[in-house]
Amino acid sequence: MTNRINQVMELADGKKYVIIKQAIYKGDTYYVSLRLTDDEENVMEELVIFEEVDINGQKSVKKVNDYNLAKLIFKYVGLSPEDEFNSNNNN
Repeated sequence: MTNRINQVMELADGKKYVIIKQAIYKGDTYYVSLRLTDDEENVMEELVIFEEVDINGQKSVKKVNDYNLAKLIFKYVGLSPEDEFNSNNNN
């Protein structure tokens, strides 16, 4: 596993996230991330967990929308931001 903590990832839609925590759970890799402004100068109030997935041999990420899994990952990495997760994933 490559340590990706403090690295910035840019999604296909142009949104940028900095990885603040990383975990392996049941063989899958998860990244707890904060959204950045386009210029990467400021952190936005959006906390997201991504799961690393393999698509046709290419590593990619997908957003974790399962509340129970997200709660478990937050606890696993030593965080407990239930309020932030709820406010960002009810759309």
